[in-house]
Amino acid sequence: MKIAVFGTTPPCAKCKATEKVVRRVVEELGYDDIEVVKLDVFSEEAERLGILMSPTTVIEGVILKTGGVPGKDEVKRAIEKMRPEVE
Repeated sequence: MKIAVFGTTPPCAKCKATEKVVRRVVEELGYDDIEVVKLDVFSEEAERLGILMSPTTVIEGVILKTGGVPGKDEVKRAIEKMRPEVE
C-alpha cells in the first residue's frame, strides 16, 4: 500500500503535520507493507490526480483529504478500508 502526502517545497506547517500524522498512524497500526512518500504538489503525479491544494493525502491513488490535516482516526479508517485482506 502506498500513501502519498502532497505538499509544498519547502513544506508548510500543515504539510509537515499531515506527514507526521500519517507516519504516526502507520507506525501505530504496525503494518510493514505501507510506504509513506512525500511528493511535491507541483509534480506530474499531483497534476495527474488533479491536486490543486496542499497538503493532500492520497491512499492507493484515492484522495483522502485535500487542503488540510487529516485526523488520526480518519487515516486509520481509510487504511483499514483500503487494505486488502491478508490470509
